Amino acid sequence: MSKQASYGSQTISSSKQFISLEVTKTLEVILSTRELNEVITLDQRTILQIPGMPTVVVGVFQWQGEILWLIDLAYLMGFEPLLSTGYYQQKFRVIKVKFRDSYLGILVQKVGNLIDIESQNISAIKKEKKDSLVEQFILGTCTNSTGERKMILDVEAIIEYIEKN
Repeated sequence: MSKQASYGSQTISSSKQFISLEVTKTLEVILSTRELNEVITLDQRTILQIPGMPTVVVGVFQWQGEILWLIDLAYLMGFEPLLSTGYYQQKFRVIKVKFRDSYLGILVQKVGNLIDIESQNISAIKKEKKDSLVEQFILGTCTNSTGERKMILDVEAIIEYIEKN
């Protein structure tokens, strides 16, 4: 799985870049930068709620001439909704991801740093082993350079869940 190239006496291994996302104060996940289109800072007043949508769908908002659906990742994973009455933040962080031919906005608590992970340190979670609600939306895990274990967000699983509900 790891691609390595040798140049003289130097070996270069492939790594993938991720961005860390704080879902709640106690849960952090990472997202491949390949799936990331942009990070948006959003004012709550710009969100238009749509009646009859699944509760994880916060609403829609207009961004640079297009309408984006907005999903509350914390609520999707079984935590308190980020837009609940106890959440006093003026601006929100939205991760804009591309799926198929459109885009989706994923509301998160905080956007963190870019992280490089060596390909050999990434492992997938088998579909049948996903027991918790959080694991339903996790593609796999990896270990960063300091030995910390990170969970990789599965955007496709999020989209599949929303389409079914």
